[in-house]
Amino acid sequence: MRKKYIKVLTSTILTLCSISSLYAGEIIDASDPTKVYSYAGIGMKYIDYTNGDYMSELRAIGNIGLSDKDMLQFEFGYGFHNGDQTPGNNSELTNSRLRWFHVFNMDYSISSGFRGWATQVDIQIAGSLKGTDGQNVLTLGLLPAFGINEQWSFFMPMNVVNSWDKKFENYNGVGINISPLFVYTPNWWTGSYVQIWPGYTYFVDGALKSEGAGNLDVTLGGNITDTVFWAVSYQANYDVDLRSFKRGESTGLTNNQNIFFNITTFY
Repeated sequence: MRKKYIKVLTSTILTLCSISSLYAGEIIDASDPTKVYSYAGIGMKYIDYTNGDYMSELRAIGNIGLSDKDMLQFEFGYGFHNGDQTPGNNSELTNSRLRWFHVFNMDYSISSGFRGWATQVDIQIAGSLKGTDGQNVLTLGLLPAFGINEQWSFFMPMNVVNSWDKKFENYNGVGINISPLFVYTPNWWTGSYVQIWPGYTYFVDGALKSEGAGNLDVTLGGNITDTVFWAVSYQANYDVDLRSFKRGESTGLTNNQNIFFNITTFY
């Protein structure tokens, strides 16, 4: 199973660099999460856990532009856990994601002021590999978009978060999430961009009532060709008080920090 999965992902990344693009002549803006594109990508992710264990993962990502205002995003992966402090297999499928995103009237020509807004339905499913099997999450949200100046943009996602244990056995409760996103597009290299994305979720009802979790994401990206992009994302998590992210008080398998490098091609 492991060799077959690696072979499929390896052949996928080679294919990505040879796909002919439908965006010939169009400048792709990979920095803006509200722009509708179709792309496919693959990458390597490293996760550091609070008990000293770690995981390496092959992860596939993709996005399908359903219309000029709708897109469907997906992610899935296969991971390899290093450490035996927690029982279980050390190689399994990891968590997966499916998100529908709809853009309402958006005026990208506005460099300073309100551009428009979008909405999303986002479901993240717990994996089978230990350390990725904490919870299932359904998120419903709004995303207003603003221009600050020619190089800075600001987005203000506001979400309602619902949490279940693995296999949807228990409902953990409902929370409110706020995740302001700052996007900077300097001229450091071709297509260069920086995303700074803090977030915080606070549960207002259910078993997790009055508990919260925070994270900070920082992403750097740019062009390899006109249609092939690279990105590297670092995430630090501050979720030690959120019970559904744990597999038991003694395991220590809380996602402390992770880094993800990926290559995507737009088609």
